[in-house]
Amino acid sequence: MSGHGTCNNSCMNYLIWKWPILSVDERTRMPTCPYLWPNGQGDVAKFLEGEENGTKWGRQHGRIYRIWSGMAPEIVLTDPVDIKAVFADSDKHSKATNNNSGWLMGELLGKCVGLIGGAEWQRVRGITAARFSHKDAASYIPRIIEITEKHFQDLHRSGRLSEKRLHPVQDLKFLPFWVVADILYGKLTSEMVKELEDLIRLREALWDRMIQGGATRFSWTKYLPVKVNRNLHEFKRRWATFNQTARDACLLACEKTPVVEMYDAIEQGRLSTDELLQTLDEMIFANLDVTVGGISWNLLFLADNLEVQAQLREEVLSKAGSGGTQTVQYLLSSSTFLAASILESARLRPLAPFSVAQSAPTTRCIAGFVVPPGTNFIVDTYRLNVKNAVWGDDREIYKPTRFLGQNRSDLRYHYWRFGFGPRQCIGKYVADLIIRILLVHLLKHYRLSFDESTVWVKHPTTWITHPDTVIRCEKIGKET
Repeated sequence: MSGHGTCNNSCMNYLIWKWPILSVDERTRMPTCPYLWPNGQGDVAKFLEGEENGTKWGRQHGRIYRIWSGMAPEIVLTDPVDIKAVFADSDKHSKATNNNSGWLMGELLGKCVGLIGGAEWQRVRGITAARFSHKDAASYIPRIIEITEKHFQDLHRSGRLSEKRLHPVQDLKFLPFWVVADILYGKLTSEMVKELEDLIRLREALWDRMIQGGATRFSWTKYLPVKVNRNLHEFKRRWATFNQTARDACLLACEKTPVVEMYDAIEQGRLSTDELLQTLDEMIFANLDVTVGGISWNLLFLADNLEVQAQLREEVLSKAGSGGTQTVQYLLSSSTFLAASILESARLRPLAPFSVAQSAPTTRCIAGFVVPPGTNFIVDTYRLNVKNAVWGDDREIYKPTRFLGQNRSDLRYHYWRFGFGPRQCIGKYVADLIIRILLVHLLKHYRLSFDESTVWVKHPTTWITHPDTVIRCEKIGKET
């Protein structure tokens, strides 16, 4: 046996000894993937290759099994009954330290609202989520429409849209970014826009390195004279300066934006600087991939299903064609064909193959196994959203009508999008509005279709599921 294989086996024996998870009768160990140094089944295997690996691991191990993220155990759930038993009290859960992704993840997002738990989460969420409620999200509609229209005008002037082509990811990637930036900071100066654009590239380089794991999982990496450390120090310095400058500009203009309120909380001792900067990072940079992933698959499904597209366009022109109050009511409604089509796209193409790791505060008996408190759980989103028998024999077919008239509470633990139970993504209302407003704009003004040679391709290097496909986007009405 090679030295590497011996190391893996020794680590596996130690990890099984340290975290024994047994059946109720204590006779059977939980099925477990073999440990592989140093990432285990961590970020590359879990996110970049997660759809394929989830199928393979499930075939090997069944309904419930364990993987290793680094050296941290994570229990994979696939059955709605088990998910309900774990996540019914999700507001009391603790998120895995640094998402079990190691040191570099902690430097970027370890203190953000999405990766903390307990009283700490309640405190930070109470401050940072205040302006992202359903009511507040509705007040952003006019501005989101304005930003969306300008984005398409820019695509016509300098993008491939003038050639009747649209790459849903590349061409729409920054639309949600600028919407969220506008909500947080108000209107940005040209200098602030340029700085954010530079920060995007720096932040993406750090994130791509973090996803690869290896040395950046370990805190001793910070002592090495390597590029990732230089990039990290530069990003942190410039990100702090940008936010302070943005806050000062808002104060000078007498604008009470969310960033002003968050800095007020720092001065009052209710929020730390790291909590602020990393939560803003999560909202701006980390969720950039998330929202554009949600946007892009909708466009591909509509381009591939022309009857659904025509039906949805008819609804849009009827309910949102005249603008004003009627359009706002339509955008806010969750009982429309528009809302159903977005839910169906998210069902068939979950944003990530596995959910964020989190632990329950008490022992759980799951599928015949006793799982002690503090053990992290993740959900195989494809097994739940797509393979789940509750969706019927046509579960792998795009069919938005399955959500019309559906009682959402009946699907609570059968469908993953923004989380489970009481603790869900604080930006879900804004994210939904961004997608709805974009689709309304597209359906009013364009027909989406595929060329005969078009092949659906998933981008292989993004942790969020993104398509890498160009579609036809032909103008049918006057651009406004």
